[in-house]
Amino acid sequence: MCRVTRESESDSNSDTDLMVDWKKSKNPSSHKKKNGRKSRTRKSQSPVPSANLPPKHRYIAMDCEMVGIGPHGETSSPACVTIIDWDGRVIFHAYIRQTEPVTDYRTHVSGITESILQKAKLSLEECRAIVSQHLYNRILVGHALKNDLTALRISHPWWLTRDTAEYEPFMQWRRSSFDGREGLWPRKLRDLALHELGQRIQKSGEPHSSWEDAFAALKLYRKVRNQWEAKVVEDTKKQMDYEYKRLRHEQEMFFIQPHIVQQQYQRQAHEQQMFFMQQQQEQMLLHQMQYRRTQSVQ
Repeated sequence: MCRVTRESESDSNSDTDLMVDWKKSKNPSSHKKKNGRKSRTRKSQSPVPSANLPPKHRYIAMDCEMVGIGPHGETSSPACVTIIDWDGRVIFHAYIRQTEPVTDYRTHVSGITESILQKAKLSLEECRAIVSQHLYNRILVGHALKNDLTALRISHPWWLTRDTAEYEPFMQWRRSSFDGREGLWPRKLRDLALHELGQRIQKSGEPHSSWEDAFAALKLYRKVRNQWEAKVVEDTKKQMDYEYKRLRHEQEMFFIQPHIVQQQYQRQAHEQQMFFMQQQQEQMLLHQMQYRRTQSVQ
């Protein structure tokens, strides 16, 4: 089943214990490579003071489990959605009724079986409406949220999204096996939870728990909350600067436009005048040639 279970271990919600600088953690991206070279250094941001952080009630975490539809079950379709609050309490959990035949239930990963989906009552559109209501003006936390949001056909602002798969300190610097280029690559949630939290999730031979995955992503965010919010502030400032320059350029073009139009009109008038003068010269040459021919004949 798409399990929604609680952990037996108590989870401390103290921000003091969770706000740890990611550089001090055992991040493999900060270690030396086997060939002796160091990975790319990243510019650090000053942590946001706790008093300036968004309130906890604005945070929610989400995770989806998929089934396969279409030929060989290659196309993913959302079948289970779980949303939790800051403390891990479930605020929404539902199975989605499938409109197309399921060709791969992916039970070994999703825990979903045919009998479970037969009892599903919500359609995808109904589920989307409920999820959208929960997401409104909320900060969404999760792992690889792009896949879940794309499957649900929901968009969410980037400044309200905290994806642990795309947060640079959580990513791994390695070489691509396709083109050989080096870069930052996302890490699996299972590896991040074990390395950063010391927690084992997605155990071998057991299906994934959407609640467990969502809560693990939330714990990862809470660990670097101050540093992450500082990065969001910096990125937002860069975006605002870009928009300001763009608007300023448009305003300048608006005021300069009459001069540009006048210059274009003068250039076109000059080109037309030159064209008429060239035609007149050609006509004069033609008349002269005809006159000379008539004179030579006489």
